[in-house]
Amino acid sequence: MLVELRKSVSRKLEFAAEAIGLAASLSGTAIAVVFGKALAAIALGAIALGLFLRFTSRRKAQEGPAAIPDPWWVPGLAVALSVLEGAVLVEATDLPVRFSQPGFALYHWALVIAFLVAAYLLQRWLLGSLLKKRVLPSAL
Repeated sequence: MLVELRKSVSRKLEFAAEAIGLAASLSGTAIAVVFGKALAAIALGAIALGLFLRFTSRRKAQEGPAAIPDPWWVPGLAVALSVLEGAVLVEATDLPVRFSQPGFALYHWALVIAFLVAAYLLQRWLLGSLLKKRVLPSAL
């Protein structure tokens, strides 16, 4: 009788351990999805905050010599880098941006577009400032 009780208790403990393991694995997946999207939201929010602070702290330009326009390749390179960075961010966070993906929502596209605009403006400013400091060559 003691042997049967022991086997019964061990079967129930094994079943409970498997149920807890299954629940833990399923909740771990959900947590990973939530944190992945949270990290994307944090990254986009940080870029937006940086742009906001940059534009609010900007001083009026002093009257001086006319600004030299950036070369033709600066906007194109800024667009290419922004699209590449946006694609990497969307794929890294597994953000559903296609209609056929489960969990798709239209606000995901708003996040992506906001990131692309912010990244473009930042890239263009960075490339222009590097040209003015003569870090990059002005002609390719």
